[in-house]
Formats: sequence, C-alpha cells, structure tokens
Amino acid sequence: MRQTKNTKTLKAIARERLLGKYGTTIAAVVLYRFIAFLMINVITAAIIPTNLITYFAYFGSTILVNLFLGVFDSGLAYLFMNVVYAQSVSMSDLFHGFKNHPDKAILLHVPIAVANTLTIIPLQVLMAMLVKNNNSAVSIDPRYIMFALLISVVMTIANIYIRLIFSQSYYILQDFPEKRTSDILKASMRLMKGSKFRLLLLYLSFIPLALIGVLACFIPLLWVGVYNSASIAAFYQDLIASKNQNTDV
Repeated sequence: MRQTKNTKTLKAIARERLLGKYGTTIAAVVLYRFIAFLMINVITAAIIPTNLITYFAYFGSTILVNLFLGVFDSGLAYLFMNVVYAQSVSMSDLFHGFKNHPDKAILLHVPIAVANTLTIIPLQVLMAMLVKNNNSAVSIDPRYIMFALLISVVMTIANIYIRLIFSQSYYILQDFPEKRTSDILKASMRLMKGSKFRLLLLYLSFIPLALIGVLACFIPLLWVGVYNSASIAAFYQDLIASKNQNTDV
C-alpha cells in the first residue's frame, strides 16, 4: 500500500513548485483578502447589532458573505492545484470559481459558513452583555461569562473539525466538476477519514513561521500564506493518489 507523504515532504514539494510563482500567488491571495475584508467590513459597518432583529440580520448577512466568498475559495483551490501540478498560473485563476459551477462553490461553503457564524455568536453575546453591564449598575454573574466562554471553546473545536473533514471539497470540485455538491462533501469526508490529524499537524507546523512573520512587521506573512496554501494543495495531491489508486473518489 502506498505510504502518504509526511509534513516535511509536503512542504518541500510546495516550496519547489512555488519557485517562480510567488509573485502571482501572493498577489492573488492579497486580492482575495482585500475583497473579503471589504465585504465583511461593509456588512459590519452597515448593520450594528443592538437588538434581536439586528443580531439576526447581522449574522444572516455574515453567512451570506461567507457563502459568496466560497466562489473565491474555489478559485484559490484551482490556483494552488495548478501550482502543485506544475501548471501555469495567473491572477485570473482567482476568479475561476465564477465560471466553474459557482453554485456548487457556494453550497460547498455552507457547513463552514454556518460553523463560523455559530462560533462567534457566544462571544458576540458576551460582548453585548459586557457593554450593557458597563452602562448599568447591575453586575454580570460570572457563571454567565464562564458559560459563554465554554460554549465558544466547544464551538471552536467543532469548527476546526468541520473544516478538516470538508477541507478537500474545493479540490475535488476542480477534479470532478460533474459531481453533485452532496457527493463532493461525502467524498471529502471519505478522503479525510484517518487523515484529519495529519492535516492538522500540517496546519500547526506553520505557526512558528507565522509568529516570525508577525514579529517581522507582518510582511513575511504574505509568503507564509501562499506556502501554507500550496502545502495544503500538495496534501490533496498526495491524499488522492494514495487513497484512490483502485477506487473512485
């Protein structure tokens, strides 16, 4: 049985395939981050949660923005698959999701968009409670604070798990665009069976580089970001080669 590549090997593949392509990939990621930042901040500026209705509007809008960004996530998957498969890359790859089943790209992002929103709700509620407490003479029961923090931790763990099991969805979409959205999600779950911890370790291995990037005025984080994305694409390349030699995805 074919052995999967370890973290060190995957990162070495990513570095090798990125040679000569750093400019394009960094520019694409920066553009994506700018678009995401602009859209999210427009929503947060337009809707200030003050009551139950505005909270529902705020979180609903947040989910919709996350879903739309799924089209760009599909484009990024296409871009970095081209990197690891030694194909030519261009800035236009970022927008590939708009012409390659954008409806599926949006639907594939539903689990993660919902998980993201559910993760921030406890902290948003806690912040609202603290603000209200500052404007009144009544103190908040510490048990409420501990409960909100506990729920937030639990939701964060659940969020990480959901991200891991559906992490291969956009890569599968590029390879098998004819598949239904539900089948792509199921395929990602099958691929990640027994590999979630290996992918988590790959993510964690970038923490030291990220910390160095922060200490170095954030500029190196541009390199770390594309290095990380290329490594994840290399993970998919290795995963699908090792698990599907004799069966379909």
